[in-house]
Amino acid sequence: MPFLLDDDRDAELFEHFSDPDQNGDEYARLNAIAGEDISQQIGFQVPEGYELRMVKHPNAVTELEVFMLNHKTERVAYFNRVEKLDLHLDKVGDDKPVSQVMIWRAVGRTGDGKATRDLVQAVFFNMLVDSYNIVVSDSEQTRDGHRMWEGLLLEAMESDELIAAAGDISNGHLYIIETEKQLNAQKKWLWGQKDFHRERVGVIAST
Repeated sequence: MPFLLDDDRDAELFEHFSDPDQNGDEYARLNAIAGEDISQQIGFQVPEGYELRMVKHPNAVTELEVFMLNHKTERVAYFNRVEKLDLHLDKVGDDKPVSQVMIWRAVGRTGDGKATRDLVQAVFFNMLVDSYNIVVSDSEQTRDGHRMWEGLLLEAMESDELIAAAGDISNGHLYIIETEKQLNAQKKWLWGQKDFHRERVGVIAST
């Protein structure tokens, strides 16, 4: 699971959201796209002045864009780009998995950070896993993405309806993770800065 990016590359990837002017440009782009309000679908309470939308791109490389807009400040508070992968993994059926190839949310205890708290988990479990059955990590991750996926795997392990696993996309092998001790033992195999780490993914799937 993925090649771990250094802090400079992390900042470069998400500058268009973290920089106020560029974030405003992204707000204008996304606000102009007609999308579907998914707040009720995923059971997420959207604060006043915000809007949570999903846009489907079935004929493009990108499968979905999911985003929360703050209409009061005209800023993007959360963004998630999802791609469908032509990938087969053992033990999880024939469904094609999806991956969150770019996910960003505002941080902090107030404002956009407070508004988007728990949104990552709600979109992941109540929409992506529910709709696509299999979600895998992307091939490159920031440190925040690493921490996010550790938390998602731990949460999936506690559910009787989900499988948490480590996958090797070079051969399709899947290694089920059932305990926190097993996850801890997999960390160095999953995450690192060798080229082969790009072929190792975290996997969460419906049983």
